[in-house]
Amino acid sequence: MAYDLPFLDHSTQRRLNRQVSGLSRDAGHITDLLARFTANAGREAQHYGHDLADDAWQTGRVAAKAIGKQAVRAGRAVGRDPVPAVIAVAGLACLLTLVASSGRSSRRRR
Repeated sequence: MAYDLPFLDHSTQRRLNRQVSGLSRDAGHITDLLARFTANAGREAQHYGHDLADDAWQTGRVAAKAIGKQAVRAGRAVGRDPVPAVIAVAGLACLLTLVASSGRSSRRRR
């Protein structure tokens, strides 16, 4: 890169051209380093994401197994004595009705 700057003497212009060329090379190196850093960060993020998905899968499998066992126990208990289950369902229905009706009455007051 050669710039003709008439207000500078020849040696100063050459020195300035060398500095600008050096800055241009340094900027190119920085761009290369950033590209490598970005590629490495992407690979690491993919690795951590894969590990996280594996852990979530394992945890979900364990939780599903535990919930299944509890459902079997609850089914056996309801089979032996269904009255507590009927009372619980009726109580839940009453609670939901109260919650739903209190929401409607508070909207009417406004």
